Amino acid sequence: MNRTTGVRRRLAAMAGAMVAAAGIMLSGAIPASAADYYYELPYPAGEAYQVTQGPEGTYSHTGPYNEYAWDFGLPANYEVSAAQGGTVLVSDWSPYWQNGIEVIIRHSNGQCTHYAHLNRAIYNTGDWVPQGRVIGWSGSTGASTAPHLHFQVIDCNTRVGIPASLQGWVPHTGSWPVSVNSYA
Repeated sequence: MNRTTGVRRRLAAMAGAMVAAAGIMLSGAIPASAADYYYELPYPAGEAYQVTQGPEGTYSHTGPYNEYAWDFGLPANYEVSAAQGGTVLVSDWSPYWQNGIEVIIRHSNGQCTHYAHLNRAIYNTGDWVPQGRVIGWSGSTGASTAPHLHFQVIDCNTRVGIPASLQGWVPHTGSWPVSVNSYA
């Protein structure tokens, strides 16, 4: 690339940024942020764990409550991190025995994230936790045959699963997604 082309690209980028900023100022409000629907992987940055069952899995991720869930092969008593900041709605034994110990966090977009089969949850209902904060330890409570983390985005009122992506994509069964979820 020659120098003239590089200068033109930088000028075009700056002009685009100014037009976007002007649009926000004229409308009086910032549009709904894509960040509101961006979820980090629920374990510490730089680490990768196998997706032992992804959305619409054949074993237990069927039906409206679990069809969009992921099971991550975390070892027992390993750190589980908040995928996005929010308010803790549930942090205890689930009223649904299959979930074991669970944490449910409500986010600014009105959706919740659900973390199940934990050995321990460390926050109380009503607490606010930032994205990346350790919220509990993985386990095998409830209807679980081995230690893992069952994670999904759900409707806060119905617990029905919602299609979502993690770090901008949908990890499939057998993949080993690497987390960028930094400690809070």
